[in-house]
Amino acid sequence: MAGWGDDPELQRLRSLIAEGWEVVEVTEDPDAPGGPSDTVTLAKDGDTTTCSSDHLAFHRYVGGLGEDEDDF
Repeated sequence: MAGWGDDPELQRLRSLIAEGWEVVEVTEDPDAPGGPSDTVTLAKDGDTTTCSSDHLAFHRYVGGLGEDEDDF
């Protein structure tokens, strides 16, 4: 996983959630080419999008999402 610096993908994920996108799936890939990474799938109004990152801050944020959601 990458370090603690700025992660544009984490900022994008937070913005999407603030805009009302709902998390529908979180996938961890410990064997990703650049090192372990996480992918979050979001949905809103019939559209879907994903955010992926190998950044440590992204991983910690995504880990906290599961604590707030009943299921994805």
